Amino acid sequence: MTEIESTLNAVNSSAKTVFDFLTNINNHEKLMPSQVSEWWSNADEAKLKVQGLGTLHLKKDVIKDDSYIKIIPIGTTPVDLYIEWHIQTEGENCKVKTIIFADLNMFMKMVAMKPLQGLADYMASKINTALLET
Repeated sequence: MTEIESTLNAVNSSAKTVFDFLTNINNHEKLMPSQVSEWWSNADEAKLKVQGLGTLHLKKDVIKDDSYIKIIPIGTTPVDLYIEWHIQTEGENCKVKTIIFADLNMFMKMVAMKPLQGLADYMASKINTALLET
């Protein structure tokens, strides 16, 4: 599996607030870049199309109190991948990073690596803004 990790981003909210926000998959739409379209979601799963990658159907899988969320694919996907959110408490605030794990052959690595890195970085960097909009 190829590991695509965002930078660790400071968030001006508690780990619990960020965790609660991220465990509701509906909120992930606010974290998506313009390369994502055809969004559909409920509290537990989402369907989306990522330009250069294809359509993904994802759902929550593993959740650990205020610190970890794992989102996995449902059914057949163009790329076998899963997404992890890591939340670290920093006093009254927290830090967050996104890691995307993808099973990429050499061709897919050339095609999908840049969009997936962009997606990971963008999602992690948008949390402060998205929380203010909630």
